[in-house]
Amino acid sequence: MALDGDGQLMSEVTDDRLSAVIGRSQSLGDFRLVFPKPASNVRYNYLVSYTPSLDKIEETLVKALRLFPTKNKNPPEHYIGLSGKAMPEAMPESRANLIVYQVSCINDTWN
Repeated sequence: MALDGDGQLMSEVTDDRLSAVIGRSQSLGDFRLVFPKPASNVRYNYLVSYTPSLDKIEETLVKALRLFPTKNKNPPEHYIGLSGKAMPEAMPESRANLIVYQVSCINDTWN
């Protein structure tokens, strides 16, 4: 979700997982988008950030990518995920205008 102009986006995080996006915009009014509880073989990452314009979304996303280890693997394997909250320095989270929800399916049989 991204705002282009006036409005507000807020993240609701439960157990380090994005569980809902709450917002308000002139065209939609008040809204709440709820994400279901994750399945065991699925990893969920998210990004709460600010982008100066919609044409900078890709740049904002690429800066927020990190490597995460898969669980229960020896040696550990990794997947690329979003880093969570990544607001520009000295900018409060209340100014966030971009929230991304990432779903990654992890195959437990990968070798």
